[in-house]
Amino acid sequence: MNINWITPLDPQSSEIARYSEQIMPYLEQFAGVVAIEDAAGGSAGAWRSQPEQPVLPEQGVAPLPVYHIGNNPLHLPIYQRSLEEPGLVVLHDLSLVDLARHLSHDLEQPGLWKEMMCRQYGDEVRSLVNRSEKSVADYNEMVAHYPLFQPFVEGALGVVVHSGYARDALCAQLAPGIPVVQLNLPSTLPAEIQPRTASPGPLRFVFCGHVGPNRRLIEFLEAWSHLPEPGLVSLDLFGNISSSRQLSQYAEHYGVAQYIRFNGYVSDAELDEALQSADFAINLRWPTMGEASASQLRYWSAALPTLVSDVGWYGELPDDTVCKISIDNEAGDLLALLEDALLAREKYRQLGQRGWERLHSEHAPSEYARELVAFAADRAGQRFAHTMLERELVTIIAGMCENDTDARLFRDAIETAVATVAPERE
Repeated sequence: MNINWITPLDPQSSEIARYSEQIMPYLEQFAGVVAIEDAAGGSAGAWRSQPEQPVLPEQGVAPLPVYHIGNNPLHLPIYQRSLEEPGLVVLHDLSLVDLARHLSHDLEQPGLWKEMMCRQYGDEVRSLVNRSEKSVADYNEMVAHYPLFQPFVEGALGVVVHSGYARDALCAQLAPGIPVVQLNLPSTLPAEIQPRTASPGPLRFVFCGHVGPNRRLIEFLEAWSHLPEPGLVSLDLFGNISSSRQLSQYAEHYGVAQYIRFNGYVSDAELDEALQSADFAINLRWPTMGEASASQLRYWSAALPTLVSDVGWYGELPDDTVCKISIDNEAGDLLALLEDALLAREKYRQLGQRGWERLHSEHAPSEYARELVAFAADRAGQRFAHTMLERELVTIIAGMCENDTDARLFRDAIETAVATVAPERE
């Protein structure tokens, strides 16, 4: 079958772009990828690979758009394109309130995102939505209990999600006829596990990615400060640490600043080396946006035991593959974990190894690509224009035409119809 893959394009600024780049060679084994674009004029020709046995595009059939939507302004043109032509949506975040706010700003309708919230949940959430603009606690409650997604997927032919948490939320609220499929987020798989042995010095923690209030770093610093000897722990921070000054101030306040290093962006090779030399990773999220974490898969690839919040996708992970921190007893759980890890490093190295094993058994990119294309093919077959025009009308018209040139003229018009006729609802 034919697909158009519509996604952010820069792997340096978007984990979803990195995911797309990694999955593309596997996807092209099962589908004809007609285009890779960002819906804003960019295309990713450099991603194209040459599979050994490529799947040839189905001639004369309009490609099915596959839209990748997450909680970032990079996804605005992708969402707007999805309004013009129904397709498959891969939903990378369940709560899209930040995307809705950016849409409100772009359209110069500051209250639009609030109306979107009220359309999904009813007018009873309006007061909470209004309070969320001034209160962090109310914002966290809104995101945690009222994730905004319905306006961004209600016209989709089908939706792919990466967690049971997101699947259950969508199935409870979407209109009948929009099927939802859960697939495990894919990852490139390291060929072998690198052995981890006991090493002297402090217990080395690492954090990667964008820092925001929901990443719970300040809470980690506070728990760390309660150790009798804080110098037994160190922390390396990588990525977009835009709030480094604020974090430094908190670290000074809690007496741990001298044990922290801000590294910024580094090359993949440097980051891989840092992960291999670390003892733990920090991947706390509260409130969760409903995402499955590409960072977690990268930590598992290095067999790193990881601190995660016991919520959403993270809460679904097996207890023997991550260190779950309760959101209701966060401070106590963090301190208890630090104390235990200092005494039982080998126990946590084994936990990291089980995470590596899960990565291999559940997150293979080839299986993900196969299942996604199978779902896309099923949904493409349900398009009204596909079934009624391509499969029936083309045959009739071709029989009436005297040569192939005439038939192609009609086919061009029919392909345009395929891309614009509303999908059939079951």
